[in-house]
Amino acid sequence: MTIFISIIYLCLTAIIPYIISISPLISFTPQLIALSSLPLLIFIITNPKSFNLSQPRFFYSIAVIVNLIVFTTHGLNSPFFFLIYFLLFTLAFNNYPSVTLTYSLLLILCLSQSLNSTSSLLPLFSLIFISPLVWFVGHQYIENLKLHQQIAFDQTEALLWLNLKFKTGILHILDTVSQLLSNPSLNHSQKDQLHFVKDSAKSLLNSSKKLTNEIDEDSQD
Repeated sequence: MTIFISIIYLCLTAIIPYIISISPLISFTPQLIALSSLPLLIFIITNPKSFNLSQPRFFYSIAVIVNLIVFTTHGLNSPFFFLIYFLLFTLAFNNYPSVTLTYSLLLILCLSQSLNSTSSLLPLFSLIFISPLVWFVGHQYIENLKLHQQIAFDQTEALLWLNLKFKTGILHILDTVSQLLSNPSLNHSQKDQLHFVKDSAKSLLNSSKKLTNEIDEDSQD
């Protein structure tokens, strides 16, 4: 359902600029671009650290701006047509293949309406040929997402084992060794061996704490 909603929103970022480009509203293009850019600029200025182009709310705004610029400057013949490539690859690196492929096909359909010469065939064909590449990048995004999920799962499993089983076992060993050391009937050699076991267990416990902290830091990154 989330993918379907994303496709709808993305389609609107192409359809609305296209409708504007073939309507009387095209004369208000500079004002519409400024209006679309204003919320984005305000957010970047007020929250520069929170800005991330991969977030849908930012990408949709930028997609509208780019499509407005391209569609209202003669589509395939636009001097800003190269922005479409950046838009598609930015989308592909952060979305599912079905989303990027659907969006690229919609752009091809809309831009084909501005085909009016043989010279405009080149950018159209380039967009057609780049669509499989965009799909491939989107597929790599899925694989990368699965890998991150698996790593997160493995980190959780490792933390659970360290905190619930390993540390519990080490603490049990330390308690047992401490009880044995309190036995006055032990000779010197036996006590040395128990002290060695105790020191080794403490070293393992400290190592496990260090490893737990490293896993926590990696999961936060």
